[in-house]
Amino acid sequence: MIAILFHGTLLSFTVSDTYDAFVHMFFGSHYAEGWLETWNYKWYTGFTMTSYPPLVHQIIALGSFILGLKGAYILWALIVIGLFIRGIYHFSKIWVSKTAAAYACTIAVLSSSLTEALHLFGQLPSLTGIALLLNACPEIYKWIRFNQWSYFLTGMSIIACLTGAHHVTTIFGMVFFIAPVAGVAVIDLCAEDQGDIKSVRFVHVIKKVWLELPKAITLVITIILITILIILPYWIWSKSDPISQVSIPHGSRASFIAEPSLGLMFFIIPWGLFLLFIPGVIRQVILPRNIFLGIAFILALVLGTGGTTPIPKMLLGETAFNILTLDRFTFWATILAIPFVGQLTESLISGRLKSKIIQKLGNSAHSTIVFSLVMAYVAVAGAVINFSNFKSIQPNPIEIDPIVNFIERDGHEEWRYLTLGFGDQMAWLSANTDALSVDGNYHSARRLPELTTRAVERIENAKYLGEDGLIALRNFLKLPNKYHLKYIFSNDKFYEPLLFFYGWEKLKPLENNIDVWERKDVLPLPKILPKKEIPAYQKIMWGTLPLSALIFAIYINLFYWMARKRTKRTPLQTIIRNKPSRPWRILYLIWFLAILFALLVMAFRMYKNANPQHDYKELVEAYFHAIDYKKYDKAYNYLDQSEGLSYEQFLLENSLKDGILASYARLDTVKIISERAVNKNKLELEVEASWFTSVQKYSSLHNITAQKKEQKWVLTRAPLQAAIPSEQMLQILDVNFLDHGRRKATINNTAREDILDRPDIYINSAKLIRKDGQYHIIGEITNIDNVPAYISIEGILLDQNEKELSRNNADKVLIHNLLPKEKSPFRIDFSEWDRLDKNVDLKDVVNFHINAQALVTDEKIYRFYGLKDLVIDKEKIEGWYDNYGNKEISIPQIIVEKRINGELIWVDDLYLDTGIRPQRQRTFTYDIESDSDVLIKSRSEEDKTLANSSFNSALQIYLPSSKQNEGVMLELDDAEYNLFINGLTQE
Repeated sequence: MIAILFHGTLLSFTVSDTYDAFVHMFFGSHYAEGWLETWNYKWYTGFTMTSYPPLVHQIIALGSFILGLKGAYILWALIVIGLFIRGIYHFSKIWVSKTAAAYACTIAVLSSSLTEALHLFGQLPSLTGIALLLNACPEIYKWIRFNQWSYFLTGMSIIACLTGAHHVTTIFGMVFFIAPVAGVAVIDLCAEDQGDIKSVRFVHVIKKVWLELPKAITLVITIILITILIILPYWIWSKSDPISQVSIPHGSRASFIAEPSLGLMFFIIPWGLFLLFIPGVIRQVILPRNIFLGIAFILALVLGTGGTTPIPKMLLGETAFNILTLDRFTFWATILAIPFVGQLTESLISGRLKSKIIQKLGNSAHSTIVFSLVMAYVAVAGAVINFSNFKSIQPNPIEIDPIVNFIERDGHEEWRYLTLGFGDQMAWLSANTDALSVDGNYHSARRLPELTTRAVERIENAKYLGEDGLIALRNFLKLPNKYHLKYIFSNDKFYEPLLFFYGWEKLKPLENNIDVWERKDVLPLPKILPKKEIPAYQKIMWGTLPLSALIFAIYINLFYWMARKRTKRTPLQTIIRNKPSRPWRILYLIWFLAILFALLVMAFRMYKNANPQHDYKELVEAYFHAIDYKKYDKAYNYLDQSEGLSYEQFLLENSLKDGILASYARLDTVKIISERAVNKNKLELEVEASWFTSVQKYSSLHNITAQKKEQKWVLTRAPLQAAIPSEQMLQILDVNFLDHGRRKATINNTAREDILDRPDIYINSAKLIRKDGQYHIIGEITNIDNVPAYISIEGILLDQNEKELSRNNADKVLIHNLLPKEKSPFRIDFSEWDRLDKNVDLKDVVNFHINAQALVTDEKIYRFYGLKDLVIDKEKIEGWYDNYGNKEISIPQIIVEKRINGELIWVDDLYLDTGIRPQRQRTFTYDIESDSDVLIKSRSEEDKTLANSSFNSALQIYLPSSKQNEGVMLELDDAEYNLFINGLTQE
């Protein structure tokens, strides 16, 4: 009742913040929609449901018809908690007394390992598995001990349910739980034969093992057969379509010393207060009777340390180490320890330890210790549940109804979508809509090469996965037609530059402030999508056997439980009580002192992190991190208040800074590159901050003064240099276009809007080059029509036999929206990752095809900017980027064309790191690269170049004769540079 009241009350508040809860609800929604359907179209362009045992998800599906997905998840979680507590009690009775087992299951209610697994990780299938395994172990023990086959039947029925819920627990449970239980049953049989557990010798155990060998063989074979039969389609899938992907990093495999935050999450938190009792647990598990459990406990304890030592990798092997999440072993180690923690608690409350404390310190001290221990359990459990309040592990809750409404209207579900910045809430969105996503949240089912060839968890959180994550995201953004990807729902401004420069158009935000981005000219999904069918018998097995196993287990266990109530129960074993020897008492003291020392170190480090002003280097780093996370109140407190800068003025000055670093960047590193001592308490620092954005990496230099006042360091920034335009009021004449779209109210989705002709475009030139060992198609394109055009360009690489080797789109090196008669250079990049066949070598490329498409666009195209005062030398081009309009250019871009003797050689791009407010200008520097390694492989031929699927040559007569929109040209020796400008603007 305590467990259900405590965890049940909290689950309704924490379920939305867990890592995996929404994933399991999504799986449950699949079975609710089609019980025997084993193919799911919603993620990864389709995946098979036989890749994950179905029992828990099928139970959620059944409950969802009455309680909804969340209600069904919570209800089953409460049932699992009850099973877990009961399992702890009966499992503990194998090793300790009945009273100690009662304390053990009470302690389990507040154990931090259970609390973390339930309220932080949301690992309901694995919790279901361990709860069932704990209940199966006593049945197996009694079958071996008392030779009653009814126990074997009840135990195997529970194992069948366990397999249907979480097969990994079954496989490893044989090593860590079932084997120790079978071992202790054999030892207890020897104790019966010898009359006393202390009389049992190794030879007695060996003889008894030989006699009980048929039972062991029967047990192993039965479990293997059950494991194969219950989820047979899973094993067939894993054999026919084995997981072949780059290992995804997981914090449980890291070194907890090198990364203490991961050690806290995957080791310290699950152990919690049990850390204090590890010596006592070890003393108990190495007793002769408990030796098999001791081996399992120490093995799980060591494996749970992840990459802190090389031992786990040596034990598991390279492949298993890189696939498994090792925090499961820590969880299992804490469960194996619970019986003996209960035994220590019994001693403290009513046993020898109580007498010792009262004898030396008195009753009040004993009561205080017991009360403090109970409060400590409650405090630790409460801290774990509120962990997300200390460290954010998920984005803020997102109201999904506006997104679902958007998807379901105007036929938007006929394309795939992608979410960015949703965290695990992406699975909740998928569970509530029939629309399809290219992303997903179940890694083992992925088969898309853009995901499997990178160490990427999911595209949704690409920015946290370094370069691999952003490359995988870019592959989807620049080839949306490949996956019919038309809509992106973004909850993170970080991705906005990448989306804009890759040609995505930002629509109006939804009611929940989620930004919607659309890619024009993407074909809708075909009416019939490919799927992988499995035989009907496998579908029937998948849909019936796991649930049938649960029903049978409930029936058979209730039947025998009622029958056994009428019979006299045999004691499980004789409890061994031994007084700890002097070496063990010394070890306890050392261990407690070590734990105390570690806590003091952690407290000191937390104090230092919370108060960085004791050291100017830490203060500089803390200041930049506060600015990065937009914690301006904290950053302001690090500044010298005596300078007279008010908090309001500080906020105002920060709001005047815009650009990619101010609005769209994440801080990578901070480094003091020079320092000059003015006096012993004052330093002038030059600080280099490294930033990464969705388009490129940057470094910025900052001059900061650090001064020590009243025993703490404070900072003084360089004053803000704000240029003020001469005109107070500015009026800009503009040309606007409007596409009415659908002008008739209709539900017919075959014509989504009134059809407009595609604007005429002309590819001025295109050529295939190789630079630095990488292939590129470069060229120019012109909008020769009288309406604005949205441009997309696709390039295809061919071998000498005209066989396609690779294809890609122009992404950020192209002005996607062109005004009438406007021109833009473009560049299409190809890499080894873009090959259609991984066995193909791009060195075989000899030619290319190119196809450009245009659509009429009414997107507001801002062109009130220009370049001036340009200076060129052999190393760089310098000048001013002038915004003479009335909108802010948040991210200015310059595209540079290089020609030698009139022939196009290279196309490059540059982003300014600061924005440009209206009527202001910024300097820029473009470093000229050497072109000595550029090799022209092939020039365009008219039959290889298509514009709107027509031969390019047919449109040449419409090419404007004037030289307008040719860019700004600079000449140096025999080279000329044309500079074209673009930018992400803010209203």
